[in-house]
Amino acid sequence: MWQGVGVTQLAPIITLTPAPAVDRTYIFDTLLPGEVHRASKVRAELAGKGVNVSRGLVLAGVPSFAVVPLSHADVSSLEDELIHPHLVDTALRVNITLLEAGGRTTKVNERPSALSADDWSAMIEKALNLSSLNHGSWILLAGTIPLNKQGGPLNLLPLFHEAKELGIAVGLDTSGAPLLELARAGLPDVIKPNAPELAECVGRSLQTLGDVIDAAQEVHDWGVAHVLVSLGADGMVGVSNTDVFHAHTEPVTVTNTIGAGDASVAGFLSHISHRPSEFGEAISRAVSWGALKVQEQSSQLQSLDGLVPAILTDNPDRSKKLREPGLF
Repeated sequence: MWQGVGVTQLAPIITLTPAPAVDRTYIFDTLLPGEVHRASKVRAELAGKGVNVSRGLVLAGVPSFAVVPLSHADVSSLEDELIHPHLVDTALRVNITLLEAGGRTTKVNERPSALSADDWSAMIEKALNLSSLNHGSWILLAGTIPLNKQGGPLNLLPLFHEAKELGIAVGLDTSGAPLLELARAGLPDVIKPNAPELAECVGRSLQTLGDVIDAAQEVHDWGVAHVLVSLGADGMVGVSNTDVFHAHTEPVTVTNTIGAGDASVAGFLSHISHRPSEFGEAISRAVSWGALKVQEQSSQLQSLDGLVPAILTDNPDRSKKLREPGLF
């Protein structure tokens, strides 16, 4: 039976995941559509972007709590002090990853359950209260944003406005309309789109590193303090009030890309929360953690052993063609 955690060790970063899931990974040598397969290994983890980020932070010795909606049945079988549940009447969805030995992944995600306005307000209040009790500096809203019970969008604005009044920075790691609307309003303190998501934000295709930098600076001008752009094998571009950085690693053996973005966000927050003036170093850590994660089978970062050094520059080659361009 899950039991709430007394706040005995201050947690500077709280994550808020409105659509968590059980991530179930089936590992095969080769996947052949239409055939019957027997998995060589199966993993299952309570996950969701915010949960994954909190787990990565804890690996680095940075205390973090994850606020998630869970049913009574899910809570009764959970023994995890990192999780702070808000009780709802719907069971966890299950997301499936089919992972082949060569690193190719096939993903099947269930649609998230709707949240009532009251449940969502209670989750915001829980995250803000946890952050205040812990003298927290960051709240991260992460993952798919579900609809409300009436089929409309959740009202995300109270989280950002109330956190600002308390002096708490709010990060956003999502996509689609919530990313575009909140970024255009200049409300998040950090966002982490990939190239296609950034292209959607600015309404044009991004083919080169220079295109990405220009687009990230445009979004920064909307009021987003830190814009991190995840570029897969091309690393990450970071734009802040004073700096533009590009970081990447030497090539690594890719086993499972699921969760790499979450590991990168955890790496960034683990550094920037303690050393807010060291933006470049935070970008480097984000890239190193992401490169480590893709070498693991799990959808969550399991260890920080064997981190890959990042190569950081404040003078990127703007003409460099992206291996995974953002098309609009």
